[in-house]
Amino acid sequence: MTTNKASPHPDHLALHPHPSKLARPLPFFHPTHALLVSPDAAQMDEPTDATHWSSRASRKNRYTPKQVPLQRLPSDPEKYAHPHSVVLAQKRVRHPQARLKVHLAWDVSFWVAVAFVLGSAAWICNGHLLYTPLSPTPSPPHANAAAWLAFVGGTAFEVGAYLMYVESLPANTGHAELYDEFRAHLAKLSGKVAKHVASRESDEDSAAGKARPRFRWIGAGSPRDIGFLASLIQLFAASVFWISTVTGLPNVIPTLAQKNTAVSVVLFWTPQVVGGTGFVVASLLLMLEEQKAWWRLAPLRLGWQVAVWNLVGAVGFTLCGALGYAAAASSGANYQSVLSTFWGSWAFMIGSVIQLWETLWREDPEASG
Repeated sequence: MTTNKASPHPDHLALHPHPSKLARPLPFFHPTHALLVSPDAAQMDEPTDATHWSSRASRKNRYTPKQVPLQRLPSDPEKYAHPHSVVLAQKRVRHPQARLKVHLAWDVSFWVAVAFVLGSAAWICNGHLLYTPLSPTPSPPHANAAAWLAFVGGTAFEVGAYLMYVESLPANTGHAELYDEFRAHLAKLSGKVAKHVASRESDEDSAAGKARPRFRWIGAGSPRDIGFLASLIQLFAASVFWISTVTGLPNVIPTLAQKNTAVSVVLFWTPQVVGGTGFVVASLLLMLEEQKAWWRLAPLRLGWQVAVWNLVGAVGFTLCGALGYAAAASSGANYQSVLSTFWGSWAFMIGSVIQLWETLWREDPEASG
């Protein structure tokens, strides 16, 4: 992200968040939706010419980067009435004239979706091979093939979760500066002074003219960034879940199919429960990211649909592990455990396909220019 200081000028109108259009699902988190408007339009309830920003759409690179003139609030609230500096920042925002079309971009967001589609396909095959011997019209068992497919699916999910984490790093999203401005405006509206604001102008001076940070493959983020927090939890959950796909390989735990032992409980079933629970939490957070309030569902948003279907899949995988504790002793528990993997993997596939469509359906760079 490139930032440059500029003076306010009639031909270079600064933008700032609309007071009533700065949305976050819970007070703890940074805003996830914003409407950037000119100072005059800030007095309108429904401004017609406004720039939209969404944390998920920005993170998923759905819009082309644009130079956005942001109005920089001063650290001293007594200076709010005076002219403020303007910072040119490169942001992924949606202008009213933006047009979307199918556009293939070989970036990390695309490979996140591909990894989860491939992983879901492997899990569907795994569920099919495990379920058909138990179905009313049974077929020969293929336990070894199912175990290897589970390993492939778990590994693909691990790769996808890591790429989600990379995608959400502050250096790669460029959201940190916007979050600073949002918090400053929220502090102004509430009549309070944010503690972090005092150092913002010196940070701006040191960052002015600096080139966009290079792409990072590892780093830290803020727990108040709901997208980063969800991605970090997803990575942890996928890593724990992956343990069960390794211990489920043939002959790693010789007695796995016959009876539950301390080894199988700790190293096979429990990682599924812990990992599945982590998937549930991450999916709920990603649902909240797309909502403008915690109680206001957003079924028309692609990202929300992705999170909902992933939530269904996560519940299925969690139930698979939870029911697995009794699978060796109860045929009914074993049947439901296998069935949970089957329908859970299909739910993950639906969510992954929607996510792939989300990453393909992007702003037309030529039309936006």
